Amino acid sequence: MSLNVLLSSLEGEAFFHLLNDVPGITVTTCKRNEIPLHAPETDIFYGAPSAELIGIAPRLKWIQAPSAGVEFVARVPDLVASDVILTNTRGAHGPSIGEHTLALLLAMTRHIPESMEQQRRKHWERGTLYRTAREINGLTMGIVGFGALGKGIATRARAMEMELLAVDAQAIAGEPLIDEVWPVSRLEEMLSLSDVVVVSAPLTPGTTNLLNADMIRAIKKDAYLIVVSRGGIVDEDAVVDALESGALAGAGIDVTAQEPLPPESRLWDAPRLILTPHLAGASAPKERRVVEIFKENLIRFQNGDPLLNVVDKSKGY
Repeated sequence: MSLNVLLSSLEGEAFFHLLNDVPGITVTTCKRNEIPLHAPETDIFYGAPSAELIGIAPRLKWIQAPSAGVEFVARVPDLVASDVILTNTRGAHGPSIGEHTLALLLAMTRHIPESMEQQRRKHWERGTLYRTAREINGLTMGIVGFGALGKGIATRARAMEMELLAVDAQAIAGEPLIDEVWPVSRLEEMLSLSDVVVVSAPLTPGTTNLLNADMIRAIKKDAYLIVVSRGGIVDEDAVVDALESGALAGAGIDVTAQEPLPPESRLWDAPRLILTPHLAGASAPKERRVVEIFKENLIRFQNGDPLLNVVDKSKGY
């Protein structure tokens, strides 16, 4: 009996043909407003589920999220209570997000935005830029969240000869990239020791507003803050306050609490801030890795084998 697979995501149409060699499935792609039309016959759903999906899809057995973050579980309580398996694409985004993190950091330490502004104005001025440019070699990077994203970032930071600290909600022993991963209770201590703070944790009830105003104030005055996992973990107003007062050397933000970022957000005009529109995970190789995870899980599901990247729905990761 063929399994009905419903794809509803930005990537659905793009990789529909890549599933053609998986036997025993019938694939349908649809827009989000068309999900109710197909849900009753769906066995496997690829995408971010709506709140009503569980109630209108009696055959649904497994949801494959198209991302590593699955913060949508907080909006779908019926999913948490159900027997439906939830998996994510953990591991697919590590290389691209790691590179994006270093791109933001190097842009700030090497004064790339200021140089581009000079280029725009046809103005050549080395003085201050030359005197204040920094190397990242030897700087300490503190990583908030040491899952697959954090490890991808750490791999590339280590290659640049940076020192590494990390905090995570789970105890991690024997990690070759780093001497010790601290519990979140030591977050403030890590912030005070880091020259670069990178937020790579998932958005869960436990990480919402984790870097509040008090934690932002704990960051060293000459440090950089980079946010690449999910908005809502960092108090954005506190970040702007710190940048405006000179309490942060700079910030690179790829994800925000509200997306698209509204015109009235203070982030747009904050000094020494680089904004990118949720691009850190974007790359063609990442899309291929996502497809391979889904294909492997489809085969495992058909064979009754354990799936990759099963999410603990009660924890949200």
